[in-house]
Amino acid sequence: MNALIRAALVGAVVGLAQAVLAFHGPDDAAGNLLLMLFAPLPAGMLLAWYAMLRNWWLVALLGQFALIALHVGLTMTAPFSALLAFGAWRVGLITMATGACGYALGAGIALPVATPLRLSAVGVAASVFLAAWSNHDVTALAAQAQAMAARNATNVVPDLPGFRLTEVEIHHPDLSLTYERADAATVAVDVLPETVSPEHACEREGTDPGHMTCTEAAPDLWVLRYDYGRVVFTARGNTLLRIAAGDVPEKQLLAAARALRPVGLWELAAPAYERH
Repeated sequence: MNALIRAALVGAVVGLAQAVLAFHGPDDAAGNLLLMLFAPLPAGMLLAWYAMLRNWWLVALLGQFALIALHVGLTMTAPFSALLAFGAWRVGLITMATGACGYALGAGIALPVATPLRLSAVGVAASVFLAAWSNHDVTALAAQAQAMAARNATNVVPDLPGFRLTEVEIHHPDLSLTYERADAATVAVDVLPETVSPEHACEREGTDPGHMTCTEAAPDLWVLRYDYGRVVFTARGNTLLRIAAGDVPEKQLLAAARALRPVGLWELAAPAYERH
C-alpha cells in the first residue's frame, strides 16, 4: 500500500481519537482543546511505526502539527463549538478527514516520495482548508440548523417588508439577526429557545435602570418602551423572539411580530454569500 495512503489512514484514526476527546474530555474548554490537539501524538507515533512508515516519528510529528494547523485554520472560520452541534458521528467524520489530510501532508514532507505525490498531499490539504474557508458561514449555519432541529425548535423570523437581512451571528443555540432598510433603519432580532414566557422576558429586561414598564399588546405579545426605541417579545412553538429597533415605529414592530414566518438555512446564509 502506498505510504501516503497508510499515513492518511493513521491520521484518520488520530482524528477519530480527537473527536472522542472533544465529546468526552474535561469540561474546561481550553484544557479540552489542548488535550484534543496534543494527546493523540503518542498514538500517532505508535500507529506510524506499526504502519511501517519510514521516518515514522517525523511523519507523526509533522502530521500532528499539520493537523493542528488545519484544525486552527478551520475553527477560525467555523468555531468548533458550532461544529459540535453536528453531533458525534458527523464531527468524527470531519476530524477523521482533517487527520487524514494532516498526516498525508506530513508524510509528503518527511518521506522520499515522488514529486507528484508530494504535490498531491499538499494540494489536498490546501483544498480542504480553502473549501472550509470559502463556506465557513454556511458551515456554521448548517451546524446551528442541526442543533435547532435536534431540539425540535420552531425556526421563524418576523415579516419585515422593505428590510433586508444583512448580518447573522451564532451564539449557540441562539441566532442574532440584523435587518436594514434603505433609509438606514435597523431591526435586531434574537431567536432564542423559549426558557421563559414573553411576559417574563420583557419584565426581566425591564428591571434595568432607565427601562419603562412592559405592556401587553396582545396575548403572548409584549412591548418594552425605551426613550430611544422599542423591544417586542413574542413566541412561536418553543422559540422566543426579541425584536428591537430605535428608529422603526412601534406599530410596524408589532405587525412584524404578529406575522412570523418560517426561515430556512439558505435565507440565513444569504448575507455570507453577498459578502463573498
